[in-house]
Amino acid sequence: MLSSFAIDKLLKYFDAIDRHVTRYMTYPRPRDEEGMTAMLVDLLDEDVQLREGIGYSIQNLRDDLASVSDPTSVAFNLETHAYRKDFENRVSQADLGLIVRYENHYEPELSGQRSWLLQAKRIYETRYDPSRRYEPRATFNAFDANQDARIRELIRFVDDDFFRYLLYCPRPEELDHRTRSELSYFRSKALGSEIFDYATGLQIRDDVLNGSPTLAAGIFIADVEGCPKTLGGVHEGLLTTATPLSWFIVQHVPGAEPHLRRSSFDGRGPRHGFDLRSESDDLVSRIVRGDEKVIGIISETLSGRRWDGRLLPAATLTVTISAGEPADRDRPRWDRID
Repeated sequence: MLSSFAIDKLLKYFDAIDRHVTRYMTYPRPRDEEGMTAMLVDLLDEDVQLREGIGYSIQNLRDDLASVSDPTSVAFNLETHAYRKDFENRVSQADLGLIVRYENHYEPELSGQRSWLLQAKRIYETRYDPSRRYEPRATFNAFDANQDARIRELIRFVDDDFFRYLLYCPRPEELDHRTRSELSYFRSKALGSEIFDYATGLQIRDDVLNGSPTLAAGIFIADVEGCPKTLGGVHEGLLTTATPLSWFIVQHVPGAEPHLRRSSFDGRGPRHGFDLRSESDDLVSRIVRGDEKVIGIISETLSGRRWDGRLLPAATLTVTISAGEPADRDRPRWDRID
């Protein structure tokens, strides 16, 4: 589990990356999804952070955690995938595999990981008013019914709710006053019934009281079900249908209780009748990391049933958040108090 201090600094770090990536949304020629995803991945490299002058770097994060002897550390690993030639037409450079891994060296039973396929979408300008490039009614690229059907078939087949949309939006602070005010209203409405308890709840409260620096984000993660269609919808669904990337990562670090995955949302149960488990990785992480054996079986089984499409990520990002060092496993365990 993470301390309140670590949560605050991790949010600040990932939000700094969010801020740097989404500034391109307000450039005269905004980058497309592929360019935004490439920048997101690049900015997790420490050398790139130094060259780009990111506001709060990984070194800043390490220094702050060390200053209070917080045992939390963060590491990143990027895998690029070389698929078989017959898979090449199913690879998307705009999409990303994400694995959030938590390693607790004090209480190993709290360790775990979650994996997702992220499909990128960016918001498009409205241009109804020259002074307002992005209004709350600004929409994402056109909804593809066939693609949605493929996604749902894949989720149902794997029997795991592991697919998310990676939404690129301009940050409210970069928009005109009227739009900022409307988006602020939507966020306030979304959080109006929240009970701000426990570490993350208190952090949400602090963020709101400080002007929502991390909640008023630009990069959001959204479920397939209820994915917002507009910029206003993103902020109206804050922390329910759309969660800032920084908060999404922090919220999926296991706490005192195991974090259970949801099964497929249509309730019809799993579709695979084969055992693809391994000792080190679950099925989803093997899909997300481009395991050819798994992808080959799924592709062959689903061929002719909506599987033809660009659903494979060109790269997978693993975020590893650790408590303590590996050597801590060998130290005497403290007694639990019932």
